Amino acid sequence: MPVPAEYARASDKFYDYLIDARDTAGLWSTHVTYTMTQAVFQVFRRRLSTKDSIAFANVLPICLRALFVTDWDINEEKNHLKTVTL
Repeated sequence: MPVPAEYARASDKFYDYLIDARDTAGLWSTHVTYTMTQAVFQVFRRRLSTKDSIAFANVLPICLRALFVTDWDINEEKNHLKTVTL
């Protein structure tokens, strides 16, 4: 059985993402873009239930999915967004 295309081209697609995100965010390197993405994912997953986090991760490309779940403590306290009434 051949390696699925999602895995065979994972590094290329991840680097394409880093370049696109770098340019869109006006950043100076893909290293900074990686750290920005990691931070966004950590903050985002702290606001989701585990079920919703897994559903979100399942639609990400493989390398971004791995970054989303890296160092995840599923027992950490959730920081749910609070609704503010004006």
